[in-house]
Amino acid sequence: MRTSMALLLALIIAGGATALAQPDPADHHGPPPQRGRREFMEKLGLNEKQKTDIAALRTEMEKSMVGIQAKIKIARIDMKNLASAESPDKASIEGKMKEISDLQFQAKKLTVDHIFAVYALLTPEQQKKFKDQLMKRLSGGGMGPMEHRWKGFRGEMPDEHAPR
Repeated sequence: MRTSMALLLALIIAGGATALAQPDPADHHGPPPQRGRREFMEKLGLNEKQKTDIAALRTEMEKSMVGIQAKIKIARIDMKNLASAESPDKASIEGKMKEISDLQFQAKKLTVDHIFAVYALLTPEQQKKFKDQLMKRLSGGGMGPMEHRWKGFRGEMPDEHAPR
């Protein structure tokens, strides 16, 4: 009886901890889809040097992001092992949850740092366009070719289907 209780507790902790450690699906901290990013950058009217510099920044961000994502995956595996132990240690599990949360924050911060680095490469006119596009994305607009489907899902009427 005691062993089954401990196992049940471990499963509950593992399930809850794993759920808490998952990224928020509504939180768009990752880079925009390739097509959307390309269209986003085309609207800015970048010169060749800006395109090259931004591509280099993007490559560095992606390399750093791979390392962080790998650490998150490893920490999740470790947390699963901690939770499935014969006698799960609450403090150890909470510590692993904190580690995962800190790594997720690093990933989000990396994205913000990238946005500011790109912004610094732009002319004042491009910065205004960039900021406008970014604000549109952050507020849920300008999601690209699937935007009309999301509007319909949220109960809004897509522009192309609006009554005339």
